[in-house]
Amino acid sequence: MSDTLSDMGPPSTISAMLAGVVARRGGNDAVATVAETIDYAELNRRSAHIAQALLALGAAKGARIALLAPDGIFWITTFLAALRIGALVTVVSTLATPREIAHILANSDVQVLVAARRMLRHDYGEVLGRAFPGLAGQEPGALRLEEAPYLRSVWFDDAGGLEWAGAHAELSALADGVGEGLLAAVEARVSPSDEAVIVYTSGSTSLPKAVVHTQWNVTRHPPELAKLFLVKPGDRMLPMLPAFWLGGMAMAMQVLSQGATLVYPASPELPVVLDTLRRCRVNRVNGWGDGLTRLRALAVAEGLDVAAIVGLGQFRDSDGVLIEPHLQSNMLGMSETFAPHSAEPIDRRLPADKPGASGRAVGGYERRVVDPETGREVPVGEVGELHLRGGALMAGFYGRRRCEVFTPDGFYPTGDLVRIDADDYLTFVARRGDMIKTRAANVSRLEVETALSALPEVAASAVTGLPDEEFGQVVAAAIVLADGARTDAEGVRGALKETLSSYKIPRRIVFVAEADIPRTATGKLKLAELGRLFD
Repeated sequence: MSDTLSDMGPPSTISAMLAGVVARRGGNDAVATVAETIDYAELNRRSAHIAQALLALGAAKGARIALLAPDGIFWITTFLAALRIGALVTVVSTLATPREIAHILANSDVQVLVAARRMLRHDYGEVLGRAFPGLAGQEPGALRLEEAPYLRSVWFDDAGGLEWAGAHAELSALADGVGEGLLAAVEARVSPSDEAVIVYTSGSTSLPKAVVHTQWNVTRHPPELAKLFLVKPGDRMLPMLPAFWLGGMAMAMQVLSQGATLVYPASPELPVVLDTLRRCRVNRVNGWGDGLTRLRALAVAEGLDVAAIVGLGQFRDSDGVLIEPHLQSNMLGMSETFAPHSAEPIDRRLPADKPGASGRAVGGYERRVVDPETGREVPVGEVGELHLRGGALMAGFYGRRRCEVFTPDGFYPTGDLVRIDADDYLTFVARRGDMIKTRAANVSRLEVETALSALPEVAASAVTGLPDEEFGQVVAAAIVLADGARTDAEGVRGALKETLSSYKIPRRIVFVAEADIPRTATGKLKLAELGRLFD
């Protein structure tokens, strides 16, 4: 059943959520940048206009639409527009290489790509041309690519010099042929169970996984998260994590669900971020890791009162008393769970006997801890693999059967080793698999090894994560050079820039002999022993 304003309960589709917040907060700022600010009424109007243009293009419920752009008003309005008509939106990282973009667009069967042409040093027209050399000579709106067989059109804000791409202005003009009544009729057919978003995240294979979330997840979980992050209608929140990552998307939806204001800098460069904090009257920052640490240091050096900005200064409890870092909730979530599944509110001090804990289940998640070998639940307080069900758990991985992803009783094995105590507080222990968590991003060590193996200078490699105070972990690679090959760490990093996003490129590299890499008698890598090579 579709989710309309007359339905009982919280809104469970983007259209219903947006209609509700416009009714409550229409004249209040929705998205702010240094260059422009729009209120919720204008956000509704602009997203409706783009939605009408997409309908005129032939998109409908289930259409595969990709979005490649930096955070800002354009990203938000296009994202909402595609969801309003029930499309399945693939969000593409602005850090992606040509190889990664080619995989993402082909793997998620994208039909329409809406993109910004430039961000910082990136020219995405040039990137896309390298991803798909077959674009040369093709007609805009009538693309035929064997490498991405469903892709039919690409739309840039600046299509100059790209004979195969259309311009946003041309796409926008199509909206005039679609009336408001048709858009309303389309929105009424969108269901909470409809697939809404694909987010790519590094997995246990060399290629990233395509996590699929529904309209229900995108609209119903963020208000639950807003209770944890204490997001209020009057807040002006600057998210430091980009919206193409689930953490940034979840925060954006928290802010919009509460009718608060999203503030986006023109670029992620810290002086630009700091200038935006001042000029856009930011009172909340959502960040993590070294980026937040460096922004805080810069703000202090520039004389900014960091204690006045929640998230930039140290968290305080409900009485205004500073919370010691080890007693702050270490929220635990993943792309598959639409951000935190276990957490405590940011103003709650953890019990003294639970330092470093993530907290209790949020948003209706069911949790169990099992022996990863037998699948049997372990006793309370013992370490095992976390399984999750319910809440805002993903619908699945795009293109994969449910039986390949979930247990027969519907739980998702997360690969996280945790323990849950008698008070229901979860504490993270380690990753069971091959994930490296660096700078708030997940990196598959197997993906990095695959990229290294493609280099002619490399005969073999082994990749791991090393603990790092600033980054959480850093990607580290032990490399065996091919016979006669000569290179150094900077040469390897330079070569990897063609195939890997910058945060996936190893920060620590050591050159070793094959015999130095610790392996079992059957040749399997002893991952736990690999770190000693970097001592």
